[in-house]
Amino acid sequence: MSIAFRANVFDERDSASAAEAPKAGFKFAPTFVIDLAFTVVYLALVMPNWMAAARYGAPVLPTFVIAALFSACYVGKILVVRHLDKKGGDARAYVKSEELVADGPFAYSRHPTYALALAQFLLWSVLALYLQAYEPWRPLMTGAAFVLPVAFFLINDWIVMPSEEAMLAELHPAAYPVYAGRVRRWFGRR
Repeated sequence: MSIAFRANVFDERDSASAAEAPKAGFKFAPTFVIDLAFTVVYLALVMPNWMAAARYGAPVLPTFVIAALFSACYVGKILVVRHLDKKGGDARAYVKSEELVADGPFAYSRHPTYALALAQFLLWSVLALYLQAYEPWRPLMTGAAFVLPVAFFLINDWIVMPSEEAMLAELHPAAYPVYAGRVRRWFGRR
């Protein structure tokens, strides 16, 4: 099931082509806002417990390992955006590349930044569940550990990704169907 919204929020109709200069100002991608919103919710739910975990006897090293993996996800997202930038597109300023970018991280995922964000939210959930093993039970945090990654996946898989894919298919009518046939939406080659 998917819903491809035809609205400026999702399909970036006012994007510039690679041949044009980006419009003045900076605009946040809706996907960035979704990613940030989920991160803020996780921070609000998990951070107070994370800070208090040592009080309840939780070994701190695993939490630092998870934090290092969070950081790796953020670095990965930055590297994906840089790769797109080198190919003539720029997700930050809504510049569409003249040719479909299908190499680098895009050779393994049609949406590598979303795949990294999902991995990041799964890590947040692992951290929340790990902390629950050592702390008094918090139903909101436990529920969020299960609901938030699923919600992030569904919002992106059913709404955001189909909208972006419709735009890419329109921009690259010959190349995109071949690419979509080779590379899976989230991760993996066919």
